[in-house]
Amino acid sequence: MATVSYWLQRQRKPFLQDLASHVGMTQYDNLLKPDLEVALDDYLRKNQTRLHSDPALSPFYKRLENTPAKREKSNGSAGGVGASSAAAEETKKPKRRQTIKAREELEPP
Repeated sequence: MATVSYWLQRQRKPFLQDLASHVGMTQYDNLLKPDLEVALDDYLRKNQTRLHSDPALSPFYKRLENTPAKREKSNGSAGGVGASSAAAEETKKPKRRQTIKAREELEPP
C-alpha cells in the first residue's frame, strides 16, 4: 500500500472531495476515504509543479518538503548519509573496561 500524507489522512471525506474538485481531479465521487486519500496524494505529487503555489495545498506540500527522504536527497554529498556515519565509526575507539581495584589495593598497609 502506498504511503499517504499524514495531513490527508487527518482530513474528513467531504473536505477531501472538495479538495479533489478544487485541483481538477475527476471520478472521485464513489471512492472510499482511504482510496480517495491515495488518489489525492498521487495526483498532488504528480502535479506538484503546477499546484505547489496554491494556498489551500500549502499544508500538504509543507509536510512533503519535511519528509526524511527529501532531506537525504538535498544533502548533496556523493557518499550520502551512510558514508559520514561510517567515517565516524572508524574514528571511534572501542570502550575499554576499567578494572576497579579493591580497597585493600588502594590503601598501603
